[in-house]
Amino acid sequence: MIDAVDEPRKVGAGEIHDMLRDRICLLEYMPGTMLRETDIAAEFGVSRTPVREALQRLSIEGLMEVRNGIGTFVTTLDQSQLREVFDVRIEMAQLFGRIGARDTTESDIAILETLLARANRLEDRFDASEHWQINHTLHFAVSDLIENKIFLETWHNLYFRAARVWYEMSRDIWPDAVRLLQLEITDLLTAVRENDIEAVGYIKHNYIRFSWKRISARQQRLPG
Repeated sequence: MIDAVDEPRKVGAGEIHDMLRDRICLLEYMPGTMLRETDIAAEFGVSRTPVREALQRLSIEGLMEVRNGIGTFVTTLDQSQLREVFDVRIEMAQLFGRIGARDTTESDIAILETLLARANRLEDRFDASEHWQINHTLHFAVSDLIENKIFLETWHNLYFRAARVWYEMSRDIWPDAVRLLQLEITDLLTAVRENDIEAVGYIKHNYIRFSWKRISARQQRLPG
C-alpha cells in the first residue's frame, strides 16, 4: 500500500493580500517599489489569478497603485494625504461605543495584559519588528470589540495606510514610542476591565493624536 502524500496547502488571495499588506507596513516593500505578479506567484506557488486579486484589493485600499502599461507600485503618502488619514482616524475613534459594540470579556483583558508585558520588555532592547507586532495585535484586539462592519472596513484601511509611517517613525524616537505604547495599553486595560467601550474610543483618539503630533513634527524638520 502506498502512503498518501499530503499536498502543500494552497495559499488563497486573502492570505497573499495579508502577507503583502504586512510587508508594506513593515517597510519590507518601500514606497515606490514595483511588485510583479509573476514573482509573487512563484514565491507562493500559485497562479497569477489570486495574486492579481490580492494586488487589486491592495490598490483599492490605497496601498498599491496600478500604472497602466508599467506595473503595480507601493504607494507613497504626502503630508497632506497623511494629515487627512489621521484626521479621519481621530474622528472615527470617538464613535466607539456609539455604533454597535459587544461587551468586553476576560479574553480581551488577557490579550491586553499579554501585550503590556511584551511592551514592557521593549524597554531593555531595540526590536522594531516586535514593536510593530504588538501594535498590529493591539489594533485587531481593539477592533474586535466593534460589530459595525462598515465602520470596521474603513477603520482597518486607514490604520494600514498610517501604520507604515508610524513604524518608520518609531525607530527614530524609540524610547518615546515604547513609552507611548505602554501607556496606551495600560489605559485601554482600565477601560476594557470596566467594559467601557466609549472610553476605549477616547483613549484611541488621544493616542492617534499623540502619534500624529510626532509624525507631523518630524516631517516639518525634513528638508524639502
